[in-house]
Formats: sequence, structure tokens, C-alpha cells
Amino acid sequence: MKHSVFFLLALLLMSCGSRQDKENSNLDYAAFANALDSIMEVDQGIRILLSEARQSGNEVPDSLFEKMDIIDASNQAWVKSRLEEYGWPGKSQIGENAALALFLVIQHAEFNDIETYYPQLQQLADNGEAHPAHAAMMLDRMLMYQGKKQVYGTQASGLLRADGSFVIWPIENPESVNERRIKAGFPDSVEDYAASLQAFYDPMEPLPKNEKQGQ
Repeated sequence: MKHSVFFLLALLLMSCGSRQDKENSNLDYAAFANALDSIMEVDQGIRILLSEARQSGNEVPDSLFEKMDIIDASNQAWVKSRLEEYGWPGKSQIGENAALALFLVIQHAEFNDIETYYPQLQQLADNGEAHPAHAAMMLDRMLMYQGKKQVYGTQASGLLRADGSFVIWPIENPESVNERRIKAGFPDSVEDYAASLQAFYDPMEPLPKNEKQGQ
């Protein structure tokens, strides 16, 4: 059964790749990249404001979260309309900055969108056309939303503690997580990463019971 599932998945990925090559041939890469560069500025701009608000020690106003939701919804609608028509382009076609922006827009999307587009991103990463770290982060987020343990330790949540403190989401086989992080291209250990997020890290962190995570 497992072999059959793997075979079907392989066929699906091959199909996505063939469709992607055909559809991308009609995409204006320069215009797409320029638009993504602008999207990146807006995407990161609101998150910088949120980070600064959190660091101030004061309560973050709801208006900032509402503004972020509006920005994300607009960015996602534009990007998804292109991905549905052309597929996910490689970084050699649109450049490093645009590839990062494209990843961030989908990474900030709803679970169904992440689940839909992750296979394309992973295939590109396997072919050297996307950063393995981007695929790793998207996989971790997808697993977290499914209520499963993550692989690379890239996701944190404020829903694991009663006090709402930021905690690294539970990790599968935490004893080897830093080896996996190195292979995926992450520059730091999970311990250093947690410190940079000001998040608590417990390698034995249990999964919450019967709860799937939202954004």
C-alpha cells in the first residue's frame, strides 16, 4: 500500500512538473518578478510594524493585525491567480528576491493553499530551482496546521502554553533536527533559532491533544 501511494504521488509530481514547464513558457517573468518585489515590501513592512509593536512591551493594536490580514488576502489573491494559470516558476526564471516573495505569500496563506502548492515548491527545491529551506519551512507549517510534529523546527506557536508564551512547535526526532537543518541550508541550530525568536524550546515538547492549529 505504501509503495502504491508513493507511486501515485510520484506520478502527480511528474504531472505537475510537465504542466508547470508548459504553462511557465507564457509567463512574463520580468513583470512577475517586479510585482513580487513590490509585494515583498508590503508583506514585510506590516510585519516589521507588528514586531516593533510587540517589542515595545505594549499591547499590539488589533488594527495592525487587521491591516496585515487585508494585505495578505490581497497578495494571495494576486499570486494564486498567477500560480493557477502558470504554475510555480523557478528562481532562475524570476530571481532570488522574487522567489523569496513568492514563498512568503504562500507561507502566510491558509492551510488549503499551503497544501496545494507545497508539492510544486518541493519539486523545484529537489531540482535546484527553489531553496530547500523554503520547502522545509512550508512543510513544517503544513504539519503544524495538521496537528503533527514538524521536521526542521522552523515553526513556533503561542497556543502551547496557557500564558500564550512563544514555543517551538514539537519536533519529530529532535535529537537529529540540527543535522536536518544543515542539509536544508539553515544557518543556525534550532536552539539559536528559538533564541532569535525569543521562543522557548523543549526537545520533548508534546503535541497538544486533539487540536489542529490555525494561523
